[in-house]
Amino acid sequence: MTLSSRSLPEIVTRSQPSLAETDGQSKNTRVFEKPRHRQLAARARAYGGRIGKRIGVMLTAAALLSVMLIPLHESANIGMYDYGTMKFDWTTDPSAWLKPADPAYSDYNVLLDGHAHTTLSDGRLTPEQLVEYAIAQGFNALVVTDHNTVAGGLQAERYARKKYAGRFVVIPGMEYSNCRVHMNLIDINATVAGSSDGGAYPSDGEIQRVIAHTHAQGGLAIINHIPWSTRILERLGHARLPGHPSVEALVDWGIDGFEVINQATFDMPTLQFMRAHNSSHLLFMTGSDVHAPGKAYAWTVLKAPVFTKEAIMNEIRAGRTSYLFDPTGNRAGELPTYSPRYLALAPLAGAAEYIASFYDRYSGQYSFHGTHCQRDIVDVHSRSIGYLVMYIITAAVLTELARVLCQQIRFCVVHWWIKRRSNSTVAEPAQPV
Repeated sequence: MTLSSRSLPEIVTRSQPSLAETDGQSKNTRVFEKPRHRQLAARARAYGGRIGKRIGVMLTAAALLSVMLIPLHESANIGMYDYGTMKFDWTTDPSAWLKPADPAYSDYNVLLDGHAHTTLSDGRLTPEQLVEYAIAQGFNALVVTDHNTVAGGLQAERYARKKYAGRFVVIPGMEYSNCRVHMNLIDINATVAGSSDGGAYPSDGEIQRVIAHTHAQGGLAIINHIPWSTRILERLGHARLPGHPSVEALVDWGIDGFEVINQATFDMPTLQFMRAHNSSHLLFMTGSDVHAPGKAYAWTVLKAPVFTKEAIMNEIRAGRTSYLFDPTGNRAGELPTYSPRYLALAPLAGAAEYIASFYDRYSGQYSFHGTHCQRDIVDVHSRSIGYLVMYIITAAVLTELARVLCQQIRFCVVHWWIKRRSNSTVAEPAQPV
């Protein structure tokens, strides 16, 4: 019998299983079906596995980011500012609001900066820029003292002679720098190098030999920023320059003078020592110690009979100097613009700062000989790291729960839609044949 010749009741009857078949199938299904608690346990293990994978991925990503970003943070310099584009087209006249410490020098004609750095050591300005910057700050004479090299001073001197002859004087020098002392060697034409075995920790005899070599070139040896050098680095527990010679020892070794003002710091104890010991032969200097453009605080003033390097040095050697000092700094200045490199790396630098919040590193003073004067101390904040792991686990769990909830909502919406469509289809009237 063909399908068309069958009656509808017969088709329905044949298509439905018998009661015995249904009962047998139900028994077989119950035999092979897992208990409900095992099904739940299997689903929980599946969810747990997914959460574990997410946690592992997140922790691995955090570890990789730390490995990549910590060196960026430790480099400590990604060139935030573009100093090369700065134009120092402003001027400062400190005589407008300051008077010399010694009124006898009120008729000065030289304003000298006795301590400055260029890009040939750790400064941000080229020798040429440094000259322009000094002019803007109200100086008409400048001692360039890059760390352990006179090259920056010689380059700045050539530039000043070519562009500002008779109006601005550069005196070449260098800052003899190590873990024991920072000492300006002024009015020299060749780098004064210590012995090869002196390095970061020169002996007393080595320092005396450097002073003698400076004098042999006709230069002066000036001890710099004693308060900065002898300040105790609290966490490291040592002075910034360990074993810094005493003022008395330095005088015995033939030092010519001391820097009594460095930036905004006035070294009153050293000045009092010079006065108390009637050290009329000792000279005092002031210095901006400029590494990057900023405020000027002090100007060494003197009156030279003629405006030449030789005349200025003669007045300094004779001790006929005074100074202007303003602890708040001058009012003029220009802010540099951000460098393109910094803007490109700023997002990574911000992330690096966050990674660095999980530890503190106390770095010793750089020796300018490829090492540091103290051993670094690193304190890892293990509790903060533990909290970070907890936050990552919590985020992974919440993400998985949100995913499951979204799936359930989606399932319910789809089920409701299908049921609604099915009901609307059944409710439609049958079309006549």
